[in-house]
Amino acid sequence: MKKSLKRSLSAGLLLILIAVLVLPRLAWFSSKDSSNAVVQGGGGALPVSAVIVQPDTMDNVLKAAGTLVASEELFVTTEISGMVRSIHFDEGTRVKQGDLLVSIDDAELQAQRDKAIHQKELISQTLERQRVLLEKEAISREAFDKVQTDMLVIESELTLLNTRISKMQIRAPFDGVIGFRGVSPGTYLQPGQPIARLVKASPLRLEFSVPERYQSDRLQGRQVVFNVAGYSEDFYAEVYAIEPSVDERTRSLMLRALYPNKDYRLLPGMFADLRIIISRDFDVLQVPSEAIIPQMDGDQLYVYLGGKAELINVRTGRRSEKTVAVTEGLAAGDTVITSGILQLRSGMPVSLQGAGF
Repeated sequence: MKKSLKRSLSAGLLLILIAVLVLPRLAWFSSKDSSNAVVQGGGGALPVSAVIVQPDTMDNVLKAAGTLVASEELFVTTEISGMVRSIHFDEGTRVKQGDLLVSIDDAELQAQRDKAIHQKELISQTLERQRVLLEKEAISREAFDKVQTDMLVIESELTLLNTRISKMQIRAPFDGVIGFRGVSPGTYLQPGQPIARLVKASPLRLEFSVPERYQSDRLQGRQVVFNVAGYSEDFYAEVYAIEPSVDERTRSLMLRALYPNKDYRLLPGMFADLRIIISRDFDVLQVPSEAIIPQMDGDQLYVYLGGKAELINVRTGRRSEKTVAVTEGLAAGDTVITSGILQLRSGMPVSLQGAGF
């Protein structure tokens, strides 16, 4: 009885040991087979994305970076020294040409002008009496000429005083936005001392440079499309001037384009990414950039033929941001594979995914 029990226990332990050693290996083989099936895909075909190539228009685009510059900008200043009497503008506001900005104390000049006016009246009366006496030959011509000269001198002095008085009224030389003021009432101004910056931001100039090889592309008058930080939309300017010489250090050509900026949304000093359409080609076969496989002796790509991926040699041309022109090796209507490029091999079964397939 004890011997049979020992045999049964031994047999049971042996079965358990076999199960522990064999079953995991069977499970490993099973998982390996299933993973192979997953790699091959349903039916052994790798799912890929593709596009059907059709002739389309392709632009030759010149890209550059530029800066927006005010069409006019200066520091408002004075030609005559004097004490600031009053300020007639608010910082950061728009002003019109001729608007009064600052008044300088002109009391002394006004007094000098009043004196000159009285002197002119007196000389004028004297001149009239001298003219009558001259007609009667009661005075010499020399005496009359002296009084007439005095009249001319006093008129010149009045003109000078009026000019100096007008310069005590500092006015805006053009339309624009006035910035922060650097003076206060009571400040004693010296000639050339800045009062505030005046900026004309409508229109704005867009300044940028391009490589010298583009000088033959007749850029003047071309439209410029540019973008600035803070806005997702495109802005449009027109090239109106080209620097007549090439920068010898950078071998580049400076250009200026004009942007109306009627709504004053853009500010001088902003950085701009810009592009200019140099030329436009029609009926060009283009493929997405990710479909191209660069090689030492050329380029390749995969096309879909009879349910399989076939690797073909192509010759590429101009490139844009997202596409590459194919000049040889591809025909209109071909289906170019754009995904799974690294997993593909020529002749491998594939299944097309996405709309239209």
